[in-house]
Amino acid sequence: MDIEFHYHMTYLIAAKAGFSPEDASVLAYASQYVDDNDMKLEVDKDNEDTKYRNYISQTMNILKPKEKLFRIYPLFHFIPGDPQCKEAWRKDGKMHWLNTTPDSKNANLIMDAALATGNLYRIGIACHAYADTWAHQNFVGYYEDYNAMKSPLQRVAPNIGHADAGHNPDWPALVWRDKRLTNERIDNKAKFLEAASRMLEVLARYNDSQISDEEIKQRKTALKADLSKAIGEKDQKNKHKDKRIKRYISLSQSPAYGSTKMPKYDEDSWIMDAIAEDVRGLNDRSDNILARYDPFTDEYTWKDRQTYQSTHWWQFQEAVKAHQDEAWALLEGRSFSTLKLASL
Repeated sequence: MDIEFHYHMTYLIAAKAGFSPEDASVLAYASQYVDDNDMKLEVDKDNEDTKYRNYISQTMNILKPKEKLFRIYPLFHFIPGDPQCKEAWRKDGKMHWLNTTPDSKNANLIMDAALATGNLYRIGIACHAYADTWAHQNFVGYYEDYNAMKSPLQRVAPNIGHADAGHNPDWPALVWRDKRLTNERIDNKAKFLEAASRMLEVLARYNDSQISDEEIKQRKTALKADLSKAIGEKDQKNKHKDKRIKRYISLSQSPAYGSTKMPKYDEDSWIMDAIAEDVRGLNDRSDNILARYDPFTDEYTWKDRQTYQSTHWWQFQEAVKAHQDEAWALLEGRSFSTLKLASL
């Protein structure tokens, strides 16, 4: 999934589940920022009391060493599920113990662990991973031929996650085919609506343990109808993304979603509120490809050493570390312990 679900739809789901507009905004930002948190930083490196290193939760370079991939992908984007579930049936009969499947037991355990903390950043991160079990189903968060969708002669991208499928799993209005599967037609809109429905139920029950099944049903029906209309018709080239986003923002202003305009997402806002940059040469955080070859390293310091631990960026980074530790502990005995994975 991309920003349409991880930020815009997640905000609407959280608001429909009873979160205030302010809390829904933090939760949704954390959910999307999982994808944008792709650069290692060392802040205040010369100050023993305040120096800090973050963990990344995404990497734009999929040719990373094995341990880096295995820390990021199965914990944040490709939670191992049930390799025998019907959605995973393949024409070649293969199964994989790390295959991502929707709404899996592992994904629910990770979500439950985050909800138990009451930490909005943890909940947002877990929502990202949980939602991705629908979009990333039938892919493994590792370098694995199980992911291959092309012949060796056609293959350009390595078989990590859904690299061979490109953006197909992430666009909400796309219908495409996964020819590995016995049921090869994939309707992303249907999958995304189901993900939204289940996430709403989980978050609503967290907000109100006494909520009735009938109320849950009514909210899910209304949410799916609203999101279905907002997503609209099939869009094979993702040309209407901006129009869809305008419809999500319009929905956020209705009474059913908190009557407050959803804030525009800016991936730099949290980090720039917390950190001062001393750019030396090209900005290391820029999208300019030449920045990779810049011999000068930018330096980062806290804008306020007294209050940096109250910033969104620091709290999100702490939540990333906590999510990693707890998700690994939950999955180690259930999915990882006996595996021997080939090196890249």
